[in-house]
Amino acid sequence: MQVKAKAFAAAVSRFMGGTAGIALIGATFGMVEIPQAQAQPQSQATGVSPALCGAGDVREPGIQGEVPTGQTASYNCGVKVLGSLPVVGNVAGVGQCAYVRTGGQGGAPGPIEITVIDVRDPKKPVVVGQPLPLELRSETLRVVATKDRAIMVSGSSVYDVSDCLHPKLAGQIKWPDTTVPGVRARNLPHDIRINRTATKVFASFGVWEADISDLKAPDTWKVIDHRCEVAAQLPGPWQEVHRASIKAGRSLCDDAAKAAPAGANYSMGGSPLQVSMLWPQVSHSPDFNADDTRLYVGDQAGGNGALWAPVPKVRIVDITKRPFEVIGELDGAGHGLDWFRAGGREYVIHSNEGTSAIPGKPHDGDSCAPYPRPYALGWAFEAYISDVSDPARAHDISMVQLAINKPEFCNVRKASGQDPWIAYHLIDNPMDAKFTAVNFGDAGLRIFDIRNPDKPTEVAYFNHGRPVHAQVGYYDAARKLIYFSDGTGFKVLQIEPQVRSRLGI
Repeated sequence: MQVKAKAFAAAVSRFMGGTAGIALIGATFGMVEIPQAQAQPQSQATGVSPALCGAGDVREPGIQGEVPTGQTASYNCGVKVLGSLPVVGNVAGVGQCAYVRTGGQGGAPGPIEITVIDVRDPKKPVVVGQPLPLELRSETLRVVATKDRAIMVSGSSVYDVSDCLHPKLAGQIKWPDTTVPGVRARNLPHDIRINRTATKVFASFGVWEADISDLKAPDTWKVIDHRCEVAAQLPGPWQEVHRASIKAGRSLCDDAAKAAPAGANYSMGGSPLQVSMLWPQVSHSPDFNADDTRLYVGDQAGGNGALWAPVPKVRIVDITKRPFEVIGELDGAGHGLDWFRAGGREYVIHSNEGTSAIPGKPHDGDSCAPYPRPYALGWAFEAYISDVSDPARAHDISMVQLAINKPEFCNVRKASGQDPWIAYHLIDNPMDAKFTAVNFGDAGLRIFDIRNPDKPTEVAYFNHGRPVHAQVGYYDAARKLIYFSDGTGFKVLQIEPQVRSRLGI
C-alpha cells in the first residue's frame, strides 16, 4: 500500500535512522556496584542491539530482535528472571500484587477469570485463593491506584483492590449489547482504560464512558455514549448523517438506546458495510492526560473502515466540554496508545497490530517496504512517539523500532521464520517517563530509554518466547521489577544495575 499524503511522508521520513530504547530503575538504598555492561553500539550496518548486557546474560546471537532459524528464543540482556509461575494470561498489578487474567485469549470462547499472585517474595511468587470470576470481555486488563482508591477492571467487572491480595467485586458496568452482523453478539467493550482518578472507565470501539465514582453503589454507574458527537466532527460518510440527526434533535446514539421497533436497540447496521459507513472506529486503546481533561484515541484503518479512512488517525479530545470536542489530530494508529510526560512536554506512544496474519486488513505489511510506511492495520513493525504538547500542532518525532523490522534486514527476518510485531506498551511512570517496555511479539519484551523521546534507545530485552498479545504488564517502581507473561507463564523480571545506572536513577 502506497500512502501518498505529503504530511504522512514528511512525518515518517524524519524517523529514518531512529533506534529504539528503554530502561528500568535503579537501586533504592546506598551505593550500587555496577557490573561492566557488555553493550555493543548499534550501527545501521550491523543491526546489533545497543542494550546493556550484564555478566551471565544471554545476548541474542544475531541482529536486534532476530531469532535465527532453528533456534528457540532464550535471550536476556539487562533484565533477568527472579521468579515465575505457570500461569499464562494478561498481566496487571498494584504494589506487591500481580493479577493474571486467564482464558479467552484472542476472543477465544470459554471462561475468563483472574488469578491473584502474591509477589512479596519476588523469587517465590504464590497464587492466592481461588480465581476471580469475570463477566464480558475486554482486550486488556487494567488497574489504577490513587491515594484514595485502587480499582481493577476487565470487561464489565470492577474490583476494589485496595487490599491487593483480596480483591472485592464492586459491581458490573452495564455496557450495552451493541451488535454487528456476522460478529459475536457482544462486541462492547472491545478495549478499556481507567482514568487517572479511578472514577471513570472509557471503552472502545467508539467513545463510551462509565462513571463508577461510587464504588459502593453500582446501580448508580451511568454509561454515556459519545460516539455521535465525536463522529459528527470526523470526516467520512458518517459525518453528515450524525450532524443532521443531532441538529434535528434525533441523535442516532439516542435512537440506539431505544428498544425495537421504535429504536435500533443497539444494532449498528444491517451489514458490516453499513456499520462502517455509520460508525467510525475512532478508538481502540484510549488514554488520558495527567488531569483527565484530554482523551487520546486512535483507530486502525482495518476492514471496511479502511475504505473511508485508509490512513488511521490519533485524535486529541477535550472531555471537559459538552459535547466532547476534537482539538487535535495526527496520522497514526491507536491499537496500543499511552500518554506520558518527559522533559516538561507531553507525548503519546502509539502503534497498530499485526503484519501478515491479521484478517480484515487492507494490505499485508511488508518489512522490505522502505520508509515512509503505512500506519494501517497490518503494519505494526514499529511504534511512533508523537509530541502532543500543543494539540493543534501534534506531530510524530521518532520511532521505537528493531533492526529485524527495518527494510535493509528484511531478508534476515524472512529467513528466521519469525514475525515480530507490536501489540501493547508499558510506561514506567506516565508523569515522568524514563522507559517503555514494548511487547514485540516474537522478538520478546523490549525495553527502551525514552527520557529523550526524540531518540529512544534500547537498553534491555527479554525473549523466552512471545509475550501474551493483550497484556500490558506492570512495573513495581519501589523494587524495580516488571511483572509480565509469555507463553510459558507469569514472570518477575529484575532490572539490572547497569541499566538503572544508565538512566541515572
